[in-house]
Amino acid sequence: MKTWAFPLAAGALIASPAFAQSSVTMFGVADASLRYLSGATRDNKSTFALTDGAISQSRWGIHGKEDLGQGMKALFMLEGGYHLNNGTSQRNGKIFNRKAYVGLEGDYGKLTVGTQDNPLWELLIEGWDPLTVGNYDQNEWMPVVFGTNGPNGANNAVKYMKRYQDIQFGLEYIVGGVAGSTARNSGYVLSVAYVGKPFGIAANVLQNRDIQANTQMIYNLDLKYEWGPATLTLGYYNSNDKTGFVDGFLSGRGVAGGPNPRKDNAFFAGVAYQVSKPLTLSAAFYYDRATNVNGVTGDAGKGSRETYVLLAEYCFSRRTTLYGTVDYSVGHGAQRAEFPNGKDQTGVGIGLRHRF
Repeated sequence: MKTWAFPLAAGALIASPAFAQSSVTMFGVADASLRYLSGATRDNKSTFALTDGAISQSRWGIHGKEDLGQGMKALFMLEGGYHLNNGTSQRNGKIFNRKAYVGLEGDYGKLTVGTQDNPLWELLIEGWDPLTVGNYDQNEWMPVVFGTNGPNGANNAVKYMKRYQDIQFGLEYIVGGVAGSTARNSGYVLSVAYVGKPFGIAANVLQNRDIQANTQMIYNLDLKYEWGPATLTLGYYNSNDKTGFVDGFLSGRGVAGGPNPRKDNAFFAGVAYQVSKPLTLSAAFYYDRATNVNGVTGDAGKGSRETYVLLAEYCFSRRTTLYGTVDYSVGHGAQRAEFPNGKDQTGVGIGLRHRF
């Protein structure tokens, strides 16, 4: 992403070495697509709409650093998402609804506090997910339900990151903030990854707790291999969810936590191939098998779902990309109920993304 920077105005007004070494950078993404989606309603009607980007969400933000000397830096990040089709903000109108944090960075790592991505999510959007995490519900569902902080979102996080050569460590703790309980609304993420080339491997453990202290426990393993112009990705999630978050997201309605936790075993695989300097083709496959769907035990609560995605991206420049995508998702058994028409959906999209 290309960004542009300017010195803090205060640096021009106050003669101070600290101000002279401070900077602020503005950045953003503008991404919109035309999207056809079959099976969008219970009576199996289709939709055609101008909507958000297929892979990335439109956003804008600012980040800055100050050199404190002796290898230490102070930093901050403010980032908000918006919808290009109507100009509104994401997530209940919050201005900085994606990131809002402050921290310190030095030889011993980086410590940040505030609203921010967890260590696993950072890996996924940096290429460990086949689509670097999609943006349509139909192509993002797996990393969202198994790679985020679940019912807690990205808020109230304390995160530490450290990279030593090609080994990257990550630790995050979600502060619940509930009177009388440190468990409610809390969570943690542990992450370790070998990020060298051509082969990479990552292991992650996540725990999310809702307001009742019900837990979602996730174990994840990811592999990545770069072979010439091709990048191959594989991954596995094991989730045990008592919060109702997974059922709620996949069915599109609120689902209360309960004594019968939903259990998921999910796999993904993908390949991205750079055909030429401007053209990249990608294919992704996501598969999930679950029990106790919506709290239903026995055979009636068993099911599976799968998604197939093809994506073509043509870069006019480093900042501007035209893309087209086709996806198909289908449910089996109890997971058929996660689709509006009780069966499947096919989507086609074409869009334009510009980074600034």
